[in-house]
Amino acid sequence: MATSLGSQLAKIRAQSTNSLDLKAQKKAHSQSLLFDARVAATQDFDSIYQICYEGFEELCRLDSRFVEFASNVFSEQSKLEDRTQMTAAQNQQLDVVLEQFLGLVGSRLLLKPALKAVEWLVRRFRVHEYNTLSLTMTFLPYHASPVFPTILSILPQTIPKTLKFLHPYIQSLANPLRHAIVHTASNNRPFLTALSAYVLKSSREGRQHTILISFWASVATEAIAAMLDQSRSASRESQKQNQEDVVLFLLPILNEGLSPNHVHDLRVGCYMVLTVLASKADLDDNVISNMMDAVVLGWEQTSHAGLICLAVLAEQMQTIQLRNLVLKAIVALEGLEDDLLTLKKQYKIDNLVLGVALGIIGGISKAQDASGLRVFRFLMDSSLMDTSHTTIAIQCLLSKASMMIPEGVQNFDVQGSLAGLILRIADSQTIGTVVQNTIKDSKLDLGQLEMRLQKIIRADRSSPNRVIEGAIVEEPDGHNVTEDFDILISKIPTRTAYEISFLSHSDSYVYSSLAHTFVSIAMSPINADRFSNLPVLRKSLAMLEPLFLSFFIRIWCGNGSVNARAAAIQTVSHFFSTEAVTADVQMLLPYILYALADSSPQVRRAATNLVLVLASTYSKAASKETNDTNHQILGKEHIYGQGRKTKEISWLSIPEAAHFMSDLLVPALEECLLDGSHISQLISDSISGSKHSRASSSTHKQLKTSARLAIFSCLCSHVVGTPLYTVKSRLLEMLNQVPKVGTTSRTKLLLPLLSEVMKQDQKGYEATCAKEQLNLWQFLDRVIRIITPGDQEGIQSLRTIIESPLQTRFPALKTVALKYIQVIWSSTKTDLQCLLARTLLELASSKLEGDATESQDAQAAESLRALPLSTTILQSFIESLPTISSSLQDKPSASKRRRLSHSQATEDGILDPRHRASAIRRITLVLELVEDAKAERHPELLKGLFLVMSDLQHSQCHSGTTTGYLQILAMDSMLAILKTVEVSSGLQIDQSVVRADILIDCIRTTTSPQLRNTSLLLISALASVAPELILHSVMPVFTFMGTNILRQDDEFSAYVVKQTMESIIPCLLQSLHKRKGGPLIGVSELLLSFAAAFEHIPSQRRLDLFASLVNKVGPSEYLFALFAILLDKYPNNRRVLRFAGELAARYDVKTRLLMVEMYLEVMLDARKPNPTLSKSLLLIDGDHSIEDATANLLPFASAVLRDTGLVSRLSKKLDQENKNANLIRASHTKILENIFLLSEQCKDNKILDALCMEVLDTSLGILPIAELIKTFQSLLAQSEDSICRHVLWSFEHRLKHTKVDQKASQTACLAFILQLKSIIENSADAPLKHSAVACVDRIVESFGKKDVSAVIDSGHTVSGDKCLGATESSLRVISFLCLATMVEVAGEMLIPIISHAFPKAIENLATSIAEDTKDEDLHNAVYSFLGALLIHVPWIVIGANMDQLLELSYGSANAKMGKDCDQTRTKFLRLLSKQAEAKECFAALERTWTSVMTKGYLAVKEYLEILRRSVESQPKSVIVKYSEILGALVLKAFDVRRIQRSPHTEHSYDDIEIQDIENSVNDCTIAIVYKLNDATFRPLFSKILEWTVYPISKKDNKGRIYRQITWYTFLLKFFETLKSIVTSYAGLILENAAEILHNVSLQDEDFMYLWRRVILTLQRTFEHDQDGESSLRLQPKSNLKQPSDFYQSPAHFSPIFAALLGQLAHATQVPLLPEAIPAIAELAVATESSNHHKEINTKLLKYMHSSSAAVRLAAVQCQRRLIERLGEEWLASLSEMLPFIGEGLEDDDEKVEKEVGRWKIDIEGMLGESLNPMLQ
Repeated sequence: MATSLGSQLAKIRAQSTNSLDLKAQKKAHSQSLLFDARVAATQDFDSIYQICYEGFEELCRLDSRFVEFASNVFSEQSKLEDRTQMTAAQNQQLDVVLEQFLGLVGSRLLLKPALKAVEWLVRRFRVHEYNTLSLTMTFLPYHASPVFPTILSILPQTIPKTLKFLHPYIQSLANPLRHAIVHTASNNRPFLTALSAYVLKSSREGRQHTILISFWASVATEAIAAMLDQSRSASRESQKQNQEDVVLFLLPILNEGLSPNHVHDLRVGCYMVLTVLASKADLDDNVISNMMDAVVLGWEQTSHAGLICLAVLAEQMQTIQLRNLVLKAIVALEGLEDDLLTLKKQYKIDNLVLGVALGIIGGISKAQDASGLRVFRFLMDSSLMDTSHTTIAIQCLLSKASMMIPEGVQNFDVQGSLAGLILRIADSQTIGTVVQNTIKDSKLDLGQLEMRLQKIIRADRSSPNRVIEGAIVEEPDGHNVTEDFDILISKIPTRTAYEISFLSHSDSYVYSSLAHTFVSIAMSPINADRFSNLPVLRKSLAMLEPLFLSFFIRIWCGNGSVNARAAAIQTVSHFFSTEAVTADVQMLLPYILYALADSSPQVRRAATNLVLVLASTYSKAASKETNDTNHQILGKEHIYGQGRKTKEISWLSIPEAAHFMSDLLVPALEECLLDGSHISQLISDSISGSKHSRASSSTHKQLKTSARLAIFSCLCSHVVGTPLYTVKSRLLEMLNQVPKVGTTSRTKLLLPLLSEVMKQDQKGYEATCAKEQLNLWQFLDRVIRIITPGDQEGIQSLRTIIESPLQTRFPALKTVALKYIQVIWSSTKTDLQCLLARTLLELASSKLEGDATESQDAQAAESLRALPLSTTILQSFIESLPTISSSLQDKPSASKRRRLSHSQATEDGILDPRHRASAIRRITLVLELVEDAKAERHPELLKGLFLVMSDLQHSQCHSGTTTGYLQILAMDSMLAILKTVEVSSGLQIDQSVVRADILIDCIRTTTSPQLRNTSLLLISALASVAPELILHSVMPVFTFMGTNILRQDDEFSAYVVKQTMESIIPCLLQSLHKRKGGPLIGVSELLLSFAAAFEHIPSQRRLDLFASLVNKVGPSEYLFALFAILLDKYPNNRRVLRFAGELAARYDVKTRLLMVEMYLEVMLDARKPNPTLSKSLLLIDGDHSIEDATANLLPFASAVLRDTGLVSRLSKKLDQENKNANLIRASHTKILENIFLLSEQCKDNKILDALCMEVLDTSLGILPIAELIKTFQSLLAQSEDSICRHVLWSFEHRLKHTKVDQKASQTACLAFILQLKSIIENSADAPLKHSAVACVDRIVESFGKKDVSAVIDSGHTVSGDKCLGATESSLRVISFLCLATMVEVAGEMLIPIISHAFPKAIENLATSIAEDTKDEDLHNAVYSFLGALLIHVPWIVIGANMDQLLELSYGSANAKMGKDCDQTRTKFLRLLSKQAEAKECFAALERTWTSVMTKGYLAVKEYLEILRRSVESQPKSVIVKYSEILGALVLKAFDVRRIQRSPHTEHSYDDIEIQDIENSVNDCTIAIVYKLNDATFRPLFSKILEWTVYPISKKDNKGRIYRQITWYTFLLKFFETLKSIVTSYAGLILENAAEILHNVSLQDEDFMYLWRRVILTLQRTFEHDQDGESSLRLQPKSNLKQPSDFYQSPAHFSPIFAALLGQLAHATQVPLLPEAIPAIAELAVATESSNHHKEINTKLLKYMHSSSAAVRLAAVQCQRRLIERLGEEWLASLSEMLPFIGEGLEDDDEKVEKEVGRWKIDIEGMLGESLNPMLQ
């Protein structure tokens, strides 16, 4: 019940709104997106509402959809709303509105107004608590922005489980990492579901935005990929199940996302998910097909992305088969061809393309038109598939065609197109080989296939008009077609109505039937001949009218089969071979050329036969021309009908036609037969003439100009007149290669064709080209190429095309025209180029009438950009630009070409918005064109660009027009021009056109970083080209840079600053040097500009930027100035100091030393009455004194000189001994002089003086030792003692911390000793002498072994009275340390000096420990000297010397000098114990024992420490040899307690000290024992025992007790340490121990202490009696005998048994439990004898009847301890114990009774049964 109640209370507490907790309410109110919590807590809702409503109003201006929230969320009433007072229903309604607002504002969360609006939702409606999920999902796409941690900071403690991954980021208030979000989405499906639901809901409500959908799509895609990757790690069955789970999880999301009514971006996102799903998961084809169906539903606006998705899905299919829904959607796409070509470059689309192809083939029989075959042909021709996929598609096509049978219901359009398609792709250059190989591999014959298709065509006899004109097939051999022919011709009319030519532009009602019939019988020569004699063809009138020949012309120029085309030509050839030619048949010439260019060799072969026949005919006709002047030209009046087309045909004369046939065509027939393209080259070369001919002169005869012109005119007129567009196209390909013949251009002759095309619309031409299977774009390209570059009329036609409303009526023609302009541009005359360029400019910059979007003509603009525009054109463009600045409206431009009409300006002179937009559009285009044209190639444009820039800047400043982009364009072009002028010496600019003021004004006023940067680059370029134009404006530039651009952190800004400095600063310096006062003032202003921006310059760019600045102004001249400015402006700033050091490190040694020299001079200059340098560099005023400035600057000088790189480089430079080395020495000397002067001036200021000395140290420290000593020689001779002291201290410090390897430096140091010796002997300044001795010490330590004689020589001085006899303690200290070093170096060679110094050492040591003259440093120094003697000359410390040292050491120990002194002394004594001879050491210790006792406890401790270490350091043989001396020492040490306690005085040691000394004595004695054998130690042991038992005086009982206490304390240590090894020695003490126990004096405390020591000692012997033989091998250090079972012997057991158990009788007076009872138990354990146990038990039971309760209690306690130690072994005497137990349970004493009860329980526990029965 309590648990349930507690949980309920916790739940209530969690949901509580803290309505009564004012502190909690204040905390909740302080949660804000915009304000700090402390500020937010003080705001009321009125002020919050005012701030947030301003943001809401701005949102409403951006998007009117926000207006609806003005009546609820942002109403005045909302200030009074409180969610805690609302009902659940009201809160639910409010949630809907709030979530709608969050969804709408999500796209603008990076804008300040949006955050203000959301702030109201947080502060008033607490969406972060009530709508946590919606708020988080709204901001999650911006998880990397700075605002997201703020969102995390206001989220409640309990957030939805869906968002649990945010907990770590809420705690650290860090931006969540993207991979963490993706990981959560892949492992936490509720989160991905929630995110998807939020996105889908936003899309349904129309509140989605690109950032949200992109975020969802990317996260979902990566998450799904991770899910599927994780599923692969399981078994196959589990993997399949996991993948199915993922698919089922995604289906609802994808179904809604791909619904037709959803937004396009969401569909694309779903495509991405589908793509990953298909790629990663193993899906069957049915699932993939369903996905494809979903993709194409409603994909009109996302078809390109949908095709990518379909391509990926198709690649995963096992069987490539698209459903009809997908197939129809793909085929119906507009621009499918372009999309597929684009996708092919980036994706694998083979399966998709194959699926489309197979779908088209499969639906042929069901289709009612041939539109699908057009797509199929494109798929084949475009090489969208690899060879294997293409082969499959072709096999399917051939299989479909071979399976079609006549059923009377087939559609002729489809079947004919199918036949034509097969034949076309067979002839294709791209896949023709694949088709032929497929047919060969499939064992299909093309002729039989065509025959199969012919039967299908013939099956529908009721629809003859539906036959395709070119659908001609061959008839299989052996097939009798006579009956079929009769049937066909029976349907044909016997005559035509009014037709004279089948090439007429009017439709023929009979041609289709005739063509169908001819197609059917073409393979049969008999039937072909019968067909040609049909009355309807009027063969008999073939020489009078063109009807007969025009029919066959149309057949061979159609798009039918190869056999049909060849049969038509053969029929005409046969006609001319068998019939008389009575007319001029030159009407055939253009069509013969067409046939000779056919792709089929069979057709070309038939055409060559026809040429040969006609050539023979013309040859005869040419010979008769002179006799027959009335030779009629066939078709002259009717070939193309009776209209203008026929009349405008230009005809050849008979000789010209004959020459054309015989001289041009006949010689080239063989080449034409082999190559279908040869005829085109032949015609173009022949008509062009020898000047333009590219063919060999031997190929054909050259024609006269008149003949060429006649032929050219003839062919061009036929191109214009013929109704066959295939003929037009092919002939144009030939003729477009002929620019002109004579003075007649191609354009002049063919322009009517172009004019005719311009009059039509695109749909009509598309239908015509589709009918003739002609590529529209290819045809239009050939038509537009009619125009030659130099023809003005043609160029005008081009202008007409691009200017006319063809944009909507014939866009293809306009597109082709624009492309052709690019082709002919370079060949076009300049004036025509200008004409075209102006036209394109007007078209590109104007608005199209009626265009709702008022967009520019993008095609014209792109064409214009693609043209290489000349300077003249660009100048005209710039001069034609309108002005947009109101301030310039009334001011005519210099060229008077930039004026606006009055209609474009208002009365105030300001452009109206419409014309302003048009002007900006035009200016933008022109400036972009100038940029694209590489403005550096057109320097003449600079003037116009400056005018444009001036206009734009004035517009920006006065009218507020945003022209930043245009200004950047203009300045980029000007910058390119100036850079070219800079590098090209021959180019000059007109300086009068340069407006530097405009650029400065732009820098000053603009807020665009890019515009500022570009302006600076332009000024930099001007500085290089024309510096005098910008010098007066330089300083504002650098002031601006300091406050703006230097703070930018992008690469371009860094580049701009660098370029600006490189260009402007040299010019500025050149100008400043001309000033009267010198350049420093100007340069200082420049440096101040950069120094002011120091903190704002990005740290990673700071160093390079200032280095570049210094390099430009000159590091040797102005580096010191920069450092002075920086360090004075930023005092005590470590970052500045570190930066300055890094910058200085970039320069060489000479520059750095010169910088320090000038840097110090600035500080000296500041102290002059009239400063010069410092006045420009330092900010010295009332608040910033000279001392402050100096204190700020001096540390940097030390830092520069302290640099390790400087030291190493300086050494190398000085070694070179050249001019630079001398300059460096001079500079260094100047630095020393400056620092000496500064130190002298600052000596009254301790801080500055210390800083000066630090600079001096570092300046001296940079020189090599040899150079430094040279400098010292002059410094020591000239400087004051204080300076000399510091110099020597610096030198000593240098030697201490620097390793010197160079021989020259070592020699110089040793030689320097002489000068130091002189200072020691002659100087009266003790500190200076101290420094000199310290230097000697350091030199001797480092190099003394190189010259021992110099060491000895200096040793005499150091050991003399000047040093060791000095009154200054510090000097004596350093002298003894120096002597110690000398001893280490010279050793025994220093004996004469040692003999003189040793007495002084003893004397000074005594002085240092004296009560009134204690000196720790002197104490330690003397011991250092003595220690060196012990190491290197140990034999000197013997006899009396050693006694003195020991005596003084004892005094030192007792003087309590301090820890350091104790350590120094202890170290010396330890060294003494090791280095001194054993005999001398032991003898000295023995001689000084009495003395040490008087020195005190500490001295004794050190004495014993020396003894112990001496023993341990000596071998066993030595210890055995001097065992008597050591024994005597031990006896003296054992007598300490007696001496100090008999009698006990105030000067005696206290008990703790005595015990500590005894412990040390015991340690020493044990150390001696370890070195002795049994034979040596046993007598010593007996002697000590006797010494303790028999004192000097028998009356001195106390003395005896004290000695025995010390003895038994040692024995306790002895038996504890050596254990069973020395058990036998217990036999020597048993008697004495028993005596002590029998004669116990309970009233004497000292005796009771002895009593405890005895019992504990016996107990240790009992414990280690049973260690046995196994212990013998564990003590390798001892040679003593190893006993065992010692106490089992009655001789040993009996005496101690009685004495020990007798102690129980004293239970009433002493506590026995701690010592006696455990000892009795251990004795029982040691004996292991039942008899001994019985004796003990009997004795104990006897005590049970004692009249004393304490004795009885002790006996019972002893019994219990024995049971504990012996267990069942002790219970052997239980029968004897039972009566006593019974009695004890009824004892009169309660304690005894309880203890017996415990004893009984112990026995029962051991036995496992109760004693009650036994007791009863």
